[in-house]
Amino acid sequence: MAGIINSGISALNAFKRQLETTGHNIANVNTEGYSRQVVQFQTRAPQALPQGFIGAGVEVASVRRRYDDFLAIQVRDYTSSHAEYDFFLQRANQVDNVIADASAGINDAMQMFFASVNDVADDPTDIAARSVMISRAEQLGDRFHSLDGWFEDMRRRLNQDLERQVSEINSFARSLADVNARIRAAGSSTGGVPNDLLDERDKLIDDLSEFTSVATVEEADGVKNVFVGTGQALVVGTTYSTMGVTNNPLAVDRKELVIQQTGGGVVTVTEQMTGGSLGGALRFRDEVLDGSQNALGRIALGLASFFNAEHQTGMDLDGRLGGDFFNVASPKVVGAPGNAGTITVGHADFSRLTTHDYRLDFDGATWTMTDLASGQPVTLTGSGSVADPFLADGLRIVVNSAAAGDSYLVQPTRNGASGFDALVTNERQIAAAEAVTTSSNPANAGTGLIGPGALTARAGAGAGPAPPVGITLAYQAGNQLAITVPPGAQFVDASGAAIGGSVAYVSGETYRVDVPGLGIFDFDMTGAPAVGDSFSLSDNADGIGDNRNARRLADLQTANLMLGGTASFATTYGALVADVGTKTQQAGSNAGVQERLLAQAQAAKDEVSGVNLDEEAADLVRFQQAYQAAAQVINVANSLFDTLLGAVRR
Repeated sequence: MAGIINSGISALNAFKRQLETTGHNIANVNTEGYSRQVVQFQTRAPQALPQGFIGAGVEVASVRRRYDDFLAIQVRDYTSSHAEYDFFLQRANQVDNVIADASAGINDAMQMFFASVNDVADDPTDIAARSVMISRAEQLGDRFHSLDGWFEDMRRRLNQDLERQVSEINSFARSLADVNARIRAAGSSTGGVPNDLLDERDKLIDDLSEFTSVATVEEADGVKNVFVGTGQALVVGTTYSTMGVTNNPLAVDRKELVIQQTGGGVVTVTEQMTGGSLGGALRFRDEVLDGSQNALGRIALGLASFFNAEHQTGMDLDGRLGGDFFNVASPKVVGAPGNAGTITVGHADFSRLTTHDYRLDFDGATWTMTDLASGQPVTLTGSGSVADPFLADGLRIVVNSAAAGDSYLVQPTRNGASGFDALVTNERQIAAAEAVTTSSNPANAGTGLIGPGALTARAGAGAGPAPPVGITLAYQAGNQLAITVPPGAQFVDASGAAIGGSVAYVSGETYRVDVPGLGIFDFDMTGAPAVGDSFSLSDNADGIGDNRNARRLADLQTANLMLGGTASFATTYGALVADVGTKTQQAGSNAGVQERLLAQAQAAKDEVSGVNLDEEAADLVRFQQAYQAAAQVINVANSLFDTLLGAVRR
């Protein structure tokens, strides 16, 4: 009789636990991160009797989660990837919208400026047109400043994002270490599985994967070690490391990520942090923000320098040579703390500038230059002296002094847009005219003609009075074109090297003359001059209505001066817009793919771990019936016992 009662009681207890677990599942149907729990039964040890072994009922073996590690890892991986692409997409889309916007970009401002240059070329004596040109130059400068300032604001917001994300990661680390401690304690005290604690920990890990990629290793006692990025230990057992954000020693506006290890050391881990919104932020900075701001600066530097070079070859309304029309910002150079030496960095060839930053290091014997965008070494030519500077990627580098361990960050174009300013404020200072004019002697007997020519390179820089020009060219016997006066003038070749006082005459040829105190003047000659025919180069003293230099200034708009002589200013800016647009589109496509993969993985996980109310309701009825049946077993046992007692009394 006792056996029947014990079997019934064991069933009641077991089915009671089943009903409790089912109720727990139903209660947490909307609890994020909850995994459905199931009761696992096992038969109780049978009773050995002479007739054999008699069953003793049932008992609860365990209550376990319906949980699949593989599916959980998939969900975390896709969560991390989607968060990375989504963050990148959001920020890249902002840049794309701004630089492609006519009211915010610089294309319209450049077009309006060059349109005003054309107006001056149409009527170089019109003071109103000159005033508009200066105003449009100032507006172009304002546009460069505004867009560069927007990039700086974006950089500050990104740094704030990094600090916020690191703070969230540290919060998760503390919580995970705490949960690990509670899991270890629960396991050691009861020997059971703390399902709800496991869910709490897995939910923390899932949430952490939104900020960075996550990997876990479970120990024998049930705690999980958590690694982030490419394998940086964040939580080991019940201890955790703290992440931090610090300034780059060479660039204070560039934040670096570090981990304060439990042993006390601090390790920079910026390059090792991947995935999640943190990885997306770092990728956006490296692939879009830095390059876009540098590209904007490169356009500003190219426009300013090439415009200045042409403006310096012209003459203003007061007969003075043109000076710099725009300010040209110098490369940004930051030395590492503790440097003993100094260097001077300037621009050597604006057409060869890249949008990359560089690091220059000295080991005591050799200088090395590294492209920080690609991580590849850059070839340095020259010796680094004033007479023979280092040359690389459009830069000129002079080493003033050096010591082993010296290191420098070189940003050739970062300050280009912020330093772009119009320098000419007086309408009369616009150098629209050519400084030199040509003429043929009216008494010439031949058919030789000299073209108007142009000053192509100044001997000096800055505005100032044009030096007197009085050069006579004579056609001499032996088909020679000779400079007769002054003695200091001479023909030069395409590179500017001196040829001498006479050259062979070829109709249609372009000749270059080094004009003393002024620079290199190019002109062409056609026809067949007679021996003794003469031609002259002289001051353009009465050339206030001359528009030749203004025409050349206007032609700069479409000239291929950028990217090694392959692109105009507008084309170069268009390449920037296209590059950001392409990266934004790719990020959008990747984010969409990762979102779909995440949804599929989450659905597969929910199929295993999620609570289905229909299933739980059916189980509730089934377990209720089982409980009632077990109760009936006890009732039957009681009835049998009463019957037995009644029989004994009789």
